[in-house]
Amino acid sequence: MQTYFQDDAITEARAAALQYDQRLLLLRDAEDLVGAAVHYSETRSGDDSGGFFERRLAAYATASHVQGGKLSTGEYASKALLRAVVSDITSRYSPQDMVIITALVLPMNRPSRTCLERYGWSIAGQQSRYLVYANSLQAAQEALNVDPSLDVDAFHEPGT
Repeated sequence: MQTYFQDDAITEARAAALQYDQRLLLLRDAEDLVGAAVHYSETRSGDDSGGFFERRLAAYATASHVQGGKLSTGEYASKALLRAVVSDITSRYSPQDMVIITALVLPMNRPSRTCLERYGWSIAGQQSRYLVYANSLQAAQEALNVDPSLDVDAFHEPGT
């Protein structure tokens, strides 16, 4: 997981993202690093409020020892990681914005496809050799139980 993020995911996000709009999220279970995700903004239209945005989930992965399993909190690792991504995206936009979250997935990557489909993503097309999965931010919030009214960044301690 670490090698992939160092060699591919971060470089891709830097190359394709709007300037200064890349996010790297790490998921921990107590002291154990169990997941990571990269997302960035690809497109933007409209003014500062009520615009249309596309965020690309460039990569997400859980450590092999938690794949398909639960964390110490009782939540599945894949759900916790996607919920953290959706929480982070939610904190970056106004409720008036229309946000679509996309992900490129190789057709043979059944675990990632199943995970995305479980939380509402569906195939929206194909880009080169990848399937393009898409979901609205609102549908992702509902599927992953992310409360959009909470203006809390999931990755900061309270008061920071």
